[in-house]
Amino acid sequence: MNVMNLIEQGIELMLLGMGMVFFILGLLVIVIKTASTLILKYEPVASFDASKLQGSNKIGEDVVEAISIAVQRYRSK
Repeated sequence: MNVMNLIEQGIELMLLGMGMVFFILGLLVIVIKTASTLILKYEPVASFDASKLQGSNKIGEDVVEAISIAVQRYRSK
Protein backbone atom coordinates (compact mmCIF):
# COMPACT_ATOMS: atom_id res chain seq x y z
CA MET A 1 0.00 0.00 0.00
CA ASN A 2 1.40 3.33 -0.95
CA VAL A 3 0.76 6.65 0.73
CA MET A 4 -1.65 7.97 -1.93
CA ASN A 5 -3.85 4.90 -1.57
CA LEU A 6 -4.01 5.37 2.23
CA ILE A 7 -4.85 9.07 1.84
CA GLU A 8 -7.64 8.26 -0.63
CA GLN A 9 -9.11 5.68 1.74
CA GLY A 10 -8.87 8.13 4.63
CA ILE A 11 -10.69 10.84 2.67
CA GLU A 12 -13.39 8.37 1.57
CA LEU A 13 -13.87 7.23 5.15
CA MET A 14 -14.02 10.83 6.38
CA LEU A 15 -16.64 11.78 3.78
CA LEU A 16 -18.67 8.67 4.55
CA GLY A 17 -18.61 9.44 8.28
CA MET A 18 -19.52 13.10 7.79
CA GLY A 19 -22.32 12.11 5.40
CA MET A 20 -23.75 9.65 7.91
CA VAL A 21 -23.67 12.23 10.71
CA PHE A 22 -25.37 14.81 8.47
CA PHE A 23 -28.03 12.27 7.45
CA ILE A 24 -28.75 11.16 11.02
CA LEU A 25 -28.96 14.74 12.32
CA GLY A 26 -31.30 15.69 9.45
CA LEU A 27 -33.46 12.66 10.21
CA LEU A 28 -33.52 13.65 13.88
CA VAL A 29 -34.72 17.17 13.00
CA ILE A 30 -37.51 15.74 10.84
CA VAL A 31 -38.62 13.31 13.57
CA ILE A 32 -38.66 16.02 16.24
CA LYS A 33 -40.63 18.45 14.06
CA THR A 34 -43.13 15.73 13.17
CA ALA A 35 -43.57 14.74 16.81
CA SER A 36 -44.00 18.38 17.81
CA THR A 37 -46.63 18.93 15.13
CA LEU A 38 -48.55 15.81 16.17
CA ILE A 39 -48.42 16.70 19.85
CA LEU A 40 -49.65 20.25 19.23
CA LYS A 41 -52.41 18.95 16.96
CA TYR A 42 -53.83 16.29 19.29
CA GLU A 43 -53.06 17.70 22.74
CA PRO A 44 -56.09 19.23 24.44
CA VAL A 45 -55.90 22.94 25.10
CA ALA A 46 -55.26 23.68 28.76
CA SER A 47 -57.77 26.00 30.36
CA PHE A 48 -56.42 28.85 32.45
CA ASP A 49 -58.42 30.01 35.43
CA ALA A 50 -57.08 33.34 36.70
CA SER A 51 -59.44 33.41 39.69
CA LYS A 52 -57.50 30.58 41.35
CA LEU A 53 -54.24 32.53 41.16
CA GLN A 54 -55.58 35.78 42.55
CA GLY A 55 -56.45 34.31 45.93
CA SER A 56 -53.08 32.64 46.43
CA ASN A 57 -51.09 35.64 45.17
CA LYS A 58 -52.01 37.96 48.03
CA ILE A 59 -49.34 38.79 50.59
CA GLY A 60 -50.29 39.68 54.13
CA GLU A 61 -49.60 43.15 55.51
CA ASP A 62 -47.25 41.77 58.16
CA VAL A 63 -45.12 40.10 55.47
CA VAL A 64 -44.90 43.35 53.50
CA GLU A 65 -43.93 45.21 56.68
CA ALA A 66 -41.23 42.62 57.51
CA ILE A 67 -39.79 42.89 53.99
CA SER A 68 -39.78 46.68 54.19
CA ILE A 69 -37.92 46.62 57.52
CA ALA A 70 -35.38 44.14 56.11
CA VAL A 71 -34.75 46.31 53.04
CA GLN A 72 -34.32 49.42 55.20
CA ARG A 73 -31.81 47.66 57.44
CA TYR A 74 -29.90 46.33 54.42
CA ARG A 75 -29.70 49.78 52.81
CA SER A 76 -28.57 51.43 56.05
CA LYS A 77 -25.42 49.27 56.24
